Amino acid sequence: MPSTAMSAQGSKFYVNTAADGAAQPTWTKVKNVKSYSGFDGSASEIDVTDLDSTAKEKRLGLIDNGSFSIDVNVDMTDPGQLALKSAQKASSKESFKLEYPDGTASTFDGFVKSFPIAGGTDAVITSTVALTISGPVTDVPAGT
Repeated sequence: MPSTAMSAQGSKFYVNTAADGAAQPTWTKVKNVKSYSGFDGSASEIDVTDLDSTAKEKRLGLIDNGSFSIDVNVDMTDPGQLALKSAQKASSKESFKLEYPDGTASTFDGFVKSFPIAGGTDAVITSTVALTISGPVTDVPAGT
């Protein structure tokens, strides 16, 4: 059976740049994204052991969706990267969308935690933009 693995090539990352209170998002593409990783959170464990228990008993609590990061070649004129820098400076919660090559997507709200830069001899200026997720990650079917 042939592999059904999906190539990451063609993925796109967006930030919502619509005005506060807008009915619909305005998805602005962040250009020069080289790679991404995240949705690395987990649920907390709640100990529900009592004196009648014969072993530790646990339940899962709320999921913390963790963090998300993108590696970019820095472009000081890109509207998407400028929106990320602006959100970092304002400490504002923003909406983000990762669109996969098959048209499906994941959307989430979060904060731009850091936007450091790195450069060197015979290199371009790069950054690993760190986002912290606030709330759920929503999977969006293709075409919606």
